[in-house]
Parts: sequence; C-alpha cells; structure tokens
Amino acid sequence: MLIAKVVLAAGQSSRFDGCKLIADVGLGQTMIEHAVNTLQALDDTPVYVVTGAWHKEVARALAGYKNIELIENKQWSQGLGHSIATASQTVFKNKSFDGILFMLADQVELKVAHLSELVTGFKRNSSRWCANYGERLGVPAIFPAVDLSQLASLTSDRGAQQLLRSSSEVVNTISLSSASVDIDTQKQLSNFIAKNE
Repeated sequence: MLIAKVVLAAGQSSRFDGCKLIADVGLGQTMIEHAVNTLQALDDTPVYVVTGAWHKEVARALAGYKNIELIENKQWSQGLGHSIATASQTVFKNKSFDGILFMLADQVELKVAHLSELVTGFKRNSSRWCANYGERLGVPAIFPAVDLSQLASLTSDRGAQQLLRSSSEVVNTISLSSASVDIDTQKQLSNFIAKNE
C-alpha cells in the first residue's frame, strides 16, 4: 500500500518575525529538516514539501536532501486548504497512491512512532485517520485516494478540518496530544529547545 508523505510548509510565519522553517530546533537541525527527517524515517518513498512564502529559504535548507520533491504553492496566501489542494493535485497526477499523509512543518514534537501508528491503522483500514489532540482532531492525518476530489478543491485556511469533522464519513483517530504542539513565536521555540536540552 503506497502512501504519499507531505510536509505543509507554505505559510508566512508572521508571528515568528522571520522564517521559522530554517530556525534551529535543536540537535543541529532546522524545523523543516526535522519534519523531512521524521517522514523519511517512515519508509523510502519520496517526501513532498509544499513551499510558499519562504520557498527559496526552504529550497536552500533542503538542498542536500535526496528523495524529496518541492511543490511551490504560489498562492500560499490563500491558506492551508490551498496548500493541501496543490499537494493533492500534484501528487496524484504523478503517481498512483492509496492515500496521502499530511503533517505541518512546525509540529516539532511528532516522532516517527506517531506517524507509524497512523500508517499501520490506515493499512489495516484504508479510511480517514488523524490525530486526536484531546479537544479536537487534526494533522497529522491520512486521507484515502477516494478523497482526492475533496482535497483538491479545498480553499479555506482551515485546511482539511471540514473533512475530519464530517459526520458522513468514518474518521479513525489516535490519541496524540504532542501533535497539538507547534511553534509560532520565537518564545515558543526557545521554550521548546530549553525543555529538550
């Protein structure tokens, strides 16, 4: 079963005051490298990285990486939904996948084991799978290929939330409070690094 792996990294990171994607998150790696390394450790299929506001910076940071493909979303300002749509259209046009896994570049506490749990669930039951943060559902999430038309037509900044909250489809979840941790400000980054030292 083939699952496309996508890192969503197109946003402006306006609250960070700069490009957070190339900020050092500890262990000598940048935020975007951490996300790519986590997905690459899952299996040997390519990692797709959706870039946008900081396309050149991300491309430079990942210049030494093999087995990745950058997807530039020139309309990144239209929000997360547009990045998901752009990725879905590109990925499924190039190859036949059974599903597509999305994670955010700034989900710094995600581990390979967390993503493996989602993948294992999807391979057992190929429907929608996502993280349950405790109060809400969100990414990382895997959507089956039958969701392509819905994913490819997303436009809002809420990303795939509407699909995960749909009452007409089964959504399987894994409890994953660490998925709710993301980095939006310089202070959050320094707190994260201090906690992990």
